[in-house]
Amino acid sequence: MKWMSAALALALPVQAVEFDWPTANRALAEGRPEDFYMYVDRNFEGVATKPWEGGTFGYVRGPQRVGGDVVFTSLHEGIDIAPVHRDSAGNPLDEVFASADGVVVHASHEAGASNYGRYVVLEHRIENSPVHTLYAHLAKVSVTPGQNVSQGEVLGTMGFTGAGLNRERSHLHFEICLRLSRDFENWYARHFPGSPNKHGIYHGFNLVGFEPASVLLASSTSPDFRLSTHLRSLPPAYEVTFPATADLNILRDYPWLVPDGEPASPRAWTISFTEHGVPVKAVAAPDAPAEPKLEWVRETPYAYHAATRGIITGPKGSPRLSDSGRRFLELLGSMSR
Repeated sequence: MKWMSAALALALPVQAVEFDWPTANRALAEGRPEDFYMYVDRNFEGVATKPWEGGTFGYVRGPQRVGGDVVFTSLHEGIDIAPVHRDSAGNPLDEVFASADGVVVHASHEAGASNYGRYVVLEHRIENSPVHTLYAHLAKVSVTPGQNVSQGEVLGTMGFTGAGLNRERSHLHFEICLRLSRDFENWYARHFPGSPNKHGIYHGFNLVGFEPASVLLASSTSPDFRLSTHLRSLPPAYEVTFPATADLNILRDYPWLVPDGEPASPRAWTISFTEHGVPVKAVAAPDAPAEPKLEWVRETPYAYHAATRGIITGPKGSPRLSDSGRRFLELLGSMSR
């Protein structure tokens, strides 16, 4: 019977890693980040450069001089993966693959409908929670919403659709995200009544990305990698307590945000966020504020807004929620104003 067990094992589909590389470019895993990330064109203080670091995740764009330091204030919420193959005209030929098994929940074929250009969003069930991957600036989309895809299945072709790109800087913009709210469309209609939403709940405002390169590297090298453990290990930058009226469906979608031992129905929840706006932990709060209350902010040598994607503002030592921060928390709590 051993041969039968072996044959059955070979016949069963196996997803070897939780997240796999979305293109043929593996240079990052080989220690060549300069060949993996697509550079940005930068002109700062009269000096033109093409730094590959601008294609990484995080606060890597929008340089400003603060005293003797150069501070990057603009968040890049994904990674830009450079092409490996081009045709004689310089067009990228790289296919774009599903990073994990999932279902196509959004496919935007209209190149000018957003800064993402043509893009695809997949939903994956990771530890029984909805996790999304986003593939942007495509030349061609090869899948349709509702389609089930397997890890490694072709989603489209790399391109340079979207704002601010050209053929030379063709790349795949790739994100791994959590979905903030199921009630996004109502929130969007309240705050942006003159701007049509062509992307439903898979609009970029409703998907908060975390650093995908470390996830890809860890997933490819560690068979014990767990996304929830990885996210809980990220350092918090601020904490907010939500009012009792908040409908925090994010806690139902991602129950691992709540540590073991927390009460099932507390008066309120205090949620910790990273500097990129990713929720990483929720604990019971003894008192429920009338509106979202900023409880704690990690001090930074620079302006709060530059280290919290604009969620927090105010002078050093006196942080407060910005108007965009209040809108962000309203989205998370499904609260009308």
